Amino acid sequence: MKYWKKIASETSGAEIAEAAFVLPILFAVLFAVVWFGRAFNIYATLNRAAREGAQAAVVTDCATCIPTLRDQAYIRNSVVTPILDAAHIDPTPAVVTLTPNVPMNPGGNPPEVGMSVSVTYPYGFRLNGIDCCPLRFVPLNLGITMNATAQARQEN
Repeated sequence: MKYWKKIASETSGAEIAEAAFVLPILFAVLFAVVWFGRAFNIYATLNRAAREGAQAAVVTDCATCIPTLRDQAYIRNSVVTPILDAAHIDPTPAVVTLTPNVPMNPGGNPPEVGMSVSVTYPYGFRLNGIDCCPLRFVPLNLGITMNATAQARQEN
């Protein structure tokens, strides 16, 4: 009986048991911080791309000739794609929508119109879940769709 009391009162393996309990939680929190940081980085980049796209959309091609505004393909290929590339974000799944003649001051006199650029990007990440019967790890594919919209007024 004294032998069992001695084994129960010893703390030689307590550090290992505590580490086995705390380290998975610590790594999960660390990965969550990294994933949230990357999602925030992508969202900030989408906002910048939408702002730059809206500003580029309202600028005319030529100041002395008949003004023509830029189209959606130009905004996507020449403005949004380089910004996403610079932030190491794959521009392929990004959806760029250009909306012309958006009222900037509804009911104002004189009425002002502008352009609106919306950039939508799907952000996906994988987690490992546990499935029962039989007990195994199963990948969980989760994702959100980020959307950034910016407007700019057309200059005359």
